[in-house]
Amino acid sequence: PDDYYACIDANRLPVFRGVQLTADDRLRRAVITQLICHFVLDFRAVETAYDIDFAEYFALECEDLADMANDGLLTLDTYGIRVRPAGRLLIRNICMVFDHYLRQQTRQRFSKVI
Repeated sequence: PDDYYACIDANRLPVFRGVQLTADDRLRRAVITQLICHFVLDFRAVETAYDIDFAEYFALECEDLADMANDGLLTLDTYGIRVRPAGRLLIRNICMVFDHYLRQQTRQRFSKVI
């Protein structure tokens, strides 16, 4: 309790627990948010905002998205991603492609999208 009031008195947020996001985390959050909210992602906008080459940075993800494009869930070209009507129902699956932490998991998850 004393630490809490010391932070308040020092005009600082009294946060002692949490997760510090990396630059990669912030980039991936922006990509996922854009897709899940608008069903469209403009590569050039991401490249400008985060100073990356989208195709290079997300090469593995683009390979996975190509399979989804072949299934008719989205359109993928050099300009961006457009989620098709069939893909809107599976938008979480599409966004999961960009979740770096899911790629690192090697054990079975208890909850699945479907």
